[in-house]
Amino acid sequence: MGAVVGLLMGAAMVASALATRWVPSRPGPRPLGLAAALRTARGNRPFFALLGAFAAQSLAVAVMLAGAPYVATYRLDDYGLTSAMFVCMVGPSAVAVPLWRIAARRYGQVPCYLAAVTVLAAVAAALHPAVSSGSTAAVLALTGAVGVCYAAVQLLPLSLLPETVRADAGRTGHAQSGAFTGLWTAAETGALALGPGVFALILAAASFRSADFDDPVRQPGSALTGITAGFTLVPALLLLLSVPMLLAYRRLAAAHRRTGEPNPHAA
Repeated sequence: MGAVVGLLMGAAMVASALATRWVPSRPGPRPLGLAAALRTARGNRPFFALLGAFAAQSLAVAVMLAGAPYVATYRLDDYGLTSAMFVCMVGPSAVAVPLWRIAARRYGQVPCYLAAVTVLAAVAAALHPAVSSGSTAAVLALTGAVGVCYAAVQLLPLSLLPETVRADAGRTGHAQSGAFTGLWTAAETGALALGPGVFALILAAASFRSADFDDPVRQPGSALTGITAGFTLVPALLLLLSVPMLLAYRRLAAAHRRTGEPNPHAA
């Protein structure tokens, strides 16, 4: 599996390099080292507002993904439903991505982004009573709705990122795409890695009794409450915390673009 995945990644990177070789490069008047690039990047406030929002959303999704096996095992009484929950989350994305692209062109990327995050938080909160009642059908249906919104949370911030970087190049005179995308990738990776740890802390605080999924043990009521809240309310709270950062991004980006390139789609 490692060899196959390595070959696929290598082929994808080679294809990307060959497909973009015609894109002109317009570096600044002098090259910047990593430390200098990061110091200059600190002035790009819209980027960091967008990055903070995306990191909070990635953490919320990571907590949900970490909690899915526990919900399937201890609330729905069937560990096999974990796969079904993942399918319900990922499957709708294939259909939702082009629909979000169409909506973003018509209504703007930031308004659609805000709508997706708000609805995703509401759906996560709505999962709480569904999980508590043990209704498999309701949990799977709402998980599908999570997948529809999650497609926008993945698509739209990555659509806004290049415009933010491009506007910064107009402000500073330096092309710092590598520094910004490096920070973005590091924040996303860190949030995704932190999610299981956050859920583990919730389980520990709720007195969860460790056991193998194939041979689950009876859990106290506090552990069941922690599993449910960790899968639903905690991600919903993290998503809501990202909304002020998105609103700040919209305000800061408008001012930032006065010294860079205009972006009519993010208004």
